[in-house]
Amino acid sequence: MDPYSYINSLSLFGTKGGYNPGLKRIKKLLAYLGNPEQNFNVIHLAGTNGKGSTAAFIENIYRQAGYKTALYTSPHFYHFNERIKVNGKAASTYLLKDLIKELKKAVEKLKKDGFGEASFFEVVTALAFLYFEFHQPDIVILETGLGGRLDATNVIKKPLLSIITTIDIEHSKLLGNSQSEIAYEKAGIIKENSKVLTAVTSQEALSVIEKTAAEKSTQLIKLTQKYDKIKSSGGLKKNYLYFSSSNKKYKYKLSLLGMYQAQNAALAHLAVNILKSEFPFKKEDLQKGLSTVVWPGRMQKISKKPLTILDGAHNPAAVKALAESLKTAAAEFNNIHLIFSALNDKDIVNMLSCFLNFKPKIQLYLAENNSFRTSTLAELEKTAKSLNFKYQLFSSLSQAAEEVVKVSKKDDLILAAGSFSTVFESGITLMTKKF
Repeated sequence: MDPYSYINSLSLFGTKGGYNPGLKRIKKLLAYLGNPEQNFNVIHLAGTNGKGSTAAFIENIYRQAGYKTALYTSPHFYHFNERIKVNGKAASTYLLKDLIKELKKAVEKLKKDGFGEASFFEVVTALAFLYFEFHQPDIVILETGLGGRLDATNVIKKPLLSIITTIDIEHSKLLGNSQSEIAYEKAGIIKENSKVLTAVTSQEALSVIEKTAAEKSTQLIKLTQKYDKIKSSGGLKKNYLYFSSSNKKYKYKLSLLGMYQAQNAALAHLAVNILKSEFPFKKEDLQKGLSTVVWPGRMQKISKKPLTILDGAHNPAAVKALAESLKTAAAEFNNIHLIFSALNDKDIVNMLSCFLNFKPKIQLYLAENNSFRTSTLAELEKTAKSLNFKYQLFSSLSQAAEEVVKVSKKDDLILAAGSFSTVFESGITLMTKKF
């Protein structure tokens, strides 16, 4: 049995009628499977941006310290199995086949008992828990998919630590139209009498997190109160994290590029220190953990000449962070080529606006991506034209990438961004073509 044909056949939202949030189905599904999720030490992460990179930093620190780690993230970049990892290795297809046989029976029973169809994310989350149960990790780093309060991962009853990275406007139709509404959904991962760590600074969002933590008698730890002057060296070749704490200054080499990674790395640094009594580590474990993370599609450098970067920035806040990381170095390049496509629920005007006023001026290469949620070529062209960008239109992202390869020179910068679909589809061509 091909496990991927079954996974791909699942409804995105679990019902033919559309989005149907709630934990009822996933709880019942896991109960049929013996509640594997109850047997783990979990760090649970939610947030608009940065949760994947933060999770990757934390996992790698613990792995360097000798712990058996499990990591659950989404979306995948190259292959589905990347979503479920043990000790840094993507899930075994052979084992997934066996686990899906067991899982399918539970999914059918769920439907037969009147609980409806399980969604793609509910099934994949249950699959991850089964996979982790088989491997018995020391610690599980668990990333939410959408929101937090009603996310399938939120069946975890007592995490070691909850982390809320950032809050910004995203998925407004599902999560709300304001930072406070979205913060309410993200803060839903906070559990009674536990600990929650956040890098959120917006008072509108932070007040919701503070209220939730107080109501649940949970200790709230704010990154900016523990660490100050958090900054990145911002280089496109090397990146360093700098911060101070208790009158001491710290410097760590980061393997991930981008100014925005400083906050993610600082969150990971503080998270493992909060849990140091339960999971001790050495200084060199932390240093190596931050400096050896591999995280595809996050300001990933795939070529030096021309410098070619893939970044899955998929909302205005993420694109703004990417643009800020690039802008200071933009003058080093003769031309900047941006391959861009986005999903139709994203604010593409504000996304592309982040690339205005670059010197040299950015040239756009636009195409629809393969997602059923892609923005149309007409929408992309309308936005590019309204912002006075120089642009070209293509029937596919691979064709856009081929054109970029053809016209770019060694002292140019090539960038692909807008969604993970964009980065993957154009990245395949950029990785295989010779300049």
